Amino acid sequence: MTERFGSNLRLRRRSEFKAVEAAGRRVAGRFVILVARPNGQPAHRLGLIASRRVGGAVVRNRAKRRLRELFRRRATAGDLHGLDIVAIAKADIVRAPFDAVATDFLAALSKLRGAR
Repeated sequence: MTERFGSNLRLRRRSEFKAVEAAGRRVAGRFVILVARPNGQPAHRLGLIASRRVGGAVVRNRAKRRLRELFRRRATAGDLHGLDIVAIAKADIVRAPFDAVATDFLAALSKLRGAR
């Protein structure tokens, strides 16, 4: 697998986001909420949501970059096959150290995998 976060790894359409949120399992962490459901494919995909509560455009983009990087690292490790994941950023994500966000993200992922 390449290191890129290509378009085949993204949720793009509103209908895809809605399907995950309607039928997925939700796990809340301190900095992120993850909603996931199996997609029946060998590929894993990620959709990102950062509302204006997180901050202005620059802050929201920083939050999404952090989540994208964490997902990319997990994806190259091979832990996420067959899941559609929607990650919803919370307001504290950009003020927290990256290691704390990573720990929170991984804990939420392990809860999701344990419930499958």
